[in-house]
Amino acid sequence: MTTFKLYKKEQLTERRLLFSFLLSLFSFFLVAQNLGDGRFREIAVGPSIIHEKLPEGYNYTPLFFTARFPVHHFKSVKKGHFKVFAEPQFVLNNPPSSFPTTYEFGANLGFQYWVPFTDKSALSISIGAGPHYLSLETSIQAKGFIFSDNFEIGYYQMIGKQLGLSIKPRFRHISNAGFLSPNIGIDNLFLMVGVFWKNNKQ
Repeated sequence: MTTFKLYKKEQLTERRLLFSFLLSLFSFFLVAQNLGDGRFREIAVGPSIIHEKLPEGYNYTPLFFTARFPVHHFKSVKKGHFKVFAEPQFVLNNPPSSFPTTYEFGANLGFQYWVPFTDKSALSISIGAGPHYLSLETSIQAKGFIFSDNFEIGYYQMIGKQLGLSIKPRFRHISNAGFLSPNIGIDNLFLMVGVFWKNNKQ
């Protein structure tokens, strides 16, 4: 009975944390409409295409959801543009039926440098890091607070006056910097596909 109560309490805590993240994400969307700088906003989703096999006997192959909003733009450097961005993240993992569905959520603060090579297309490179929550239970990584470190290379293509598509291979490492044990870390390579847009003031 005590074990059941602890399990229910843990479930309630995780649901509250998830609700808080979703509320924060909604707030980010509201703020993004009023930034007024004419820069790109973006949402993206992607599967893991290279992943680790966990000691429990299955591959960790989560689906990655992100939303990206500009925080600050620096002056152009030659033909390139350099910016700071905020990126809420949600990760969903559906393992084999004998294991429970798990999730992650958090946010990154990152830096992006992108270089247009035609009027409607550009290449970019981005890095980001930030706090995360991991619900996965595995013998190689402690559940709970972690850091999510990301590196990606992206291709951006405009398909209209205000709208475009992106494709971005992304390497991600999660670990907790030694705050809890075990802390071996988990690595994935994702293939992200996104939609980006700019406001009418650009």
